[in-house]
Amino acid sequence: MKASACGIAALLLFAVTGVAEAAPAAKIQTLAPGVLRVGTYFVNPPFEYLSRGRKIGFEVDLTNEIARRLRLRPLFVETQWEVILRQMQEGQYDCIVGGITITPARQQILAWSDPYTTTTLSLIIDAFRSPEIRGLADLKDAVVGVQAATTDYDVAISMQTRREIKDVKVYSFDRLADALTDLTAGRITAVMKVYPVAAWLTRQNPGLRIVAQIPHDPQPLGIGLNKNNSGLLAAVNAKLAEIKQDGAYGRLAKKWGVP
Repeated sequence: MKASACGIAALLLFAVTGVAEAAPAAKIQTLAPGVLRVGTYFVNPPFEYLSRGRKIGFEVDLTNEIARRLRLRPLFVETQWEVILRQMQEGQYDCIVGGITITPARQQILAWSDPYTTTTLSLIIDAFRSPEIRGLADLKDAVVGVQAATTDYDVAISMQTRREIKDVKVYSFDRLADALTDLTAGRITAVMKVYPVAAWLTRQNPGLRIVAQIPHDPQPLGIGLNKNNSGLLAAVNAKLAEIKQDGAYGRLAKKWGVP
């Protein structure tokens, strides 16, 4: 009798636990049942890029892990930086990733996950061409290359206004390679990018080095979602916290060189 009662109690506990675990998943709404539609662009290493035709990168792995824990199948849809925020606002994706900085202006139009990391903006120079540049104070006559419509651009314009740099040259987001070409040719003095991208570029190009970090401009990076989908936002944040707590985030960060 006692054993039977214990068995019944165990079954009840399992049932209650099962309902409790399933409840959050039941509240998740996605554009297609069982699928997490993710907007991004594969021109942004180490966050997401193509290697031999494969879609790889830190945010690819992180999003895959979040989707797996939510029991959703990730579907990456390639787009362009210049339109991705608007497309997310229009509901074309369940979420967007792309090494995107959370800013007050972007919070007005989209919901954002908790930052998965907070990093800095870095300045890259060609060490062979500009050995005399050792820090921010040496950049007063510099022309700095940035990508259009980014926080990099905003910060560079502010630096120009304060006469900390001489000029700003703007490249479309998918033409960062052009900025690097101009850098090594001496047509610009430095390129500004968030630290993980800057570190990846210097690893791939031994002649380049990070000469400075931009102080007082932290860059919190997160996952963008529709403001009307609070259930998915809560679920993503819960899994992101879980991934950080159980060590999975640390393994991915080490693999891709992300803080």
